[in-house]
Amino acid sequence: MRIEQLLNVPAAFLYHQIIDAELFEIHAHTGRQLTAAQLEGFTYQKQLDDATQAQVTITKNVLNRSYHYQTVTEFNRYEVKYDMLPIETDKSKIVYEEKVIARAWQQRLLDFVSNTLLGGLRRHNFRKMFQQIEKSY
Repeated sequence: MRIEQLLNVPAAFLYHQIIDAELFEIHAHTGRQLTAAQLEGFTYQKQLDDATQAQVTITKNVLNRSYHYQTVTEFNRYEVKYDMLPIETDKSKIVYEEKVIARAWQQRLLDFVSNTLLGGLRRHNFRKMFQQIEKSY
């Protein structure tokens, strides 16, 4: 899934909104207080639900521009990318990409059906989240 959206906020503001949420999540799961500059290469464990544990690794972090991470579970690997591109002083473009790589063909089939049925709703919710960030500026 890929979403591109223009927003009337600086790229740095958008970056910090996303990073602050991630830093909060890291603190909740590890008890560690990191800064944005410490994120790239950081790996931690998190519980997704009662039966699913995941390993999250921050694969790229460019201050005020990009935040990429990978989440690995028993069945899937999720690659997520947030790239914030400055257009003007108070205008930026966010590019969100998400890729799911399933380990087994049954899981790939289930993911395909799920994405086909719910992909539009997920895109809508992401666009709505980005608009809420814009309104908070």
